[in-house]
Amino acid sequence: MELKGSYTVEAAIVISFCLMLVAMAICISYELFQETLSHVSYKESDFDAVLLFRIKEGALEALKALEK
Repeated sequence: MELKGSYTVEAAIVISFCLMLVAMAICISYELFQETLSHVSYKESDFDAVLLFRIKEGALEALKALEK
């Protein structure tokens, strides 16, 4: 005995499966986004732009003094 299915039923199954895949991809992307935000969160003590600039300028002056 052979049952014939309509394309509508098959399309509903395929579309449901595709929507589940898209939903899982969105959930995984959101988790990755949250992990990235927590990893890159700004901590004031970790980055001091003025100190780094002064170190760089001092190193450049030392290199220029050595070249002369």
